[in-house]
Amino acid sequence: MKKKVLVGLSWPYANGRLHIGHVASSLPADVLARFYRVQGDDVSFVTGSDCFGTPILVQAGVEGIKPEQLAEKYHKLLEKDFRALGFTFDNYSKTMSKQHLDFVGNFHRELYKGKYIFEKTAPQLYCEKCKKYLPDRYVEGVCPHCKNSAKGDSCDHCGKILEPEDLVDPKCKLCGTKPVVRDTTQLYLKLSALQPKIQKFFDQRKGAWTANAQGLTQRYLNEGLHDRAITRSMEWGVPIPRDGWDDKRIYIWAENVLGYLSASKPEFWSSEKSATPPLHYYIHAKDNIPFHSVILPGLILANEETNYHLPDVIIASEYVTLEGHKISKSKGNVLTAEELLNEFDVDMIRFYFLRQAGGQKDSNFTFEDFVNVVNGELVNNFGNLVNRTLSFVINKFGGQFAHIKPCRDVQNEINNCGSEAFDLLEKGCVQQALKRIMELVNFGNKYFADNKPWVTNDVQIIGEVVEIIRCATSLLGPFIPDASQKVLKWLEMKKLDKIDVLWQRLDMKAVKEKFAKYCKGGAK
Repeated sequence: MKKKVLVGLSWPYANGRLHIGHVASSLPADVLARFYRVQGDDVSFVTGSDCFGTPILVQAGVEGIKPEQLAEKYHKLLEKDFRALGFTFDNYSKTMSKQHLDFVGNFHRELYKGKYIFEKTAPQLYCEKCKKYLPDRYVEGVCPHCKNSAKGDSCDHCGKILEPEDLVDPKCKLCGTKPVVRDTTQLYLKLSALQPKIQKFFDQRKGAWTANAQGLTQRYLNEGLHDRAITRSMEWGVPIPRDGWDDKRIYIWAENVLGYLSASKPEFWSSEKSATPPLHYYIHAKDNIPFHSVILPGLILANEETNYHLPDVIIASEYVTLEGHKISKSKGNVLTAEELLNEFDVDMIRFYFLRQAGGQKDSNFTFEDFVNVVNGELVNNFGNLVNRTLSFVINKFGGQFAHIKPCRDVQNEINNCGSEAFDLLEKGCVQQALKRIMELVNFGNKYFADNKPWVTNDVQIIGEVVEIIRCATSLLGPFIPDASQKVLKWLEMKKLDKIDVLWQRLDMKAVKEKFAKYCKGGAK
């Protein structure tokens, strides 16, 4: 029976181009969407540009334009970058869209009728020099827990969710002065009362989450969930659907996570009218874990009159550094997707990040490692297996494929690889699935070398290697779609006259010279 699969990719801020951190954490989502489509399932692969975050206000100030102008500008560029990387979205949306604004407005209107929303007068930081209340990302300071530098919404070092008022020695990001505390009334989500429901949800679903999502969420629950403001005194954001709140907006974290629902069709939201419930995947970097494992479930569970489906699989990748240094736009240490796409084949980029990054430990992108992985695994292993085998078919057998039944050992390896790769992909273990498929490629190369068909001209052996290529290529389709499509097209021909070289080896010296500013370690 066909499944309805929602693949939700975290929404990037519309304040800059995609960089390698985005690429690494995002590519597994496209692989899963492609995988389920091949199985014949009904897929909704969605994301979009996060237009209302404080980073948009900050960057708009830097560029001297209105926030909506900046958001629209980068919305188009972000979608362009994603498409160039081969992402196959069913809907690339934006939080400024009417569809999102209407959905969030209706969701919050119903939410406010329940018992988990309350008004509370509490302090909020106000900059007397800028004459405005400061949203979270307008405040920087010291984390009260680990004593490292932190933003107003969370600490990247210890993972704590913060309010700007929690910071030690806070500073206004705009002017650098110390803000004052002023009382203001906001709406709050009673997460403390929702903890038993969120705990039950976590206990039911955690086995399908990455280890970092499990660990961090368990820590939040052990420490006890705290009530969180869902509105803020600011001018840029989704309007609050309540009379008398025109001077405030819905806090970004209480609306952007609803984008997965607003960007998809209603049949993907709920299992109420279906014998087969939908399957929801959420893919993001580890700094977004609490917003998907606590906040989104909290909002859904608090809206008791609805029956929205809760997250099933949470895939949170670790951080990526660039030549040993933290990716930092302010320090100029950012390598964009556009820069890579201008120099390298898209399959090379996809293969590298799916093979090396996006896993359960931090990874360090270096151009030396990029060249070695691409040359060593993609070109020398898969490219070599395809080109030498099909060239042999053309030269020795006139381009005619011998469609034979593989021997038991070869068939078992093909079957085992397919079964194990499918199982890993269903679990969201994209990196491990790719490694398993490459084991089949290695098996094919070894089988070719061990049996020496250039000596024996054995049709059986060549036929078996062709079947290995056919299976490996089909499995690699979601990972390296361009090359896979080309190879499968060759294999579908009744007679093969010629083939192209899939990829040329990268020249290490030329690559390092081209990206010299990064190879020296980037900005420090």
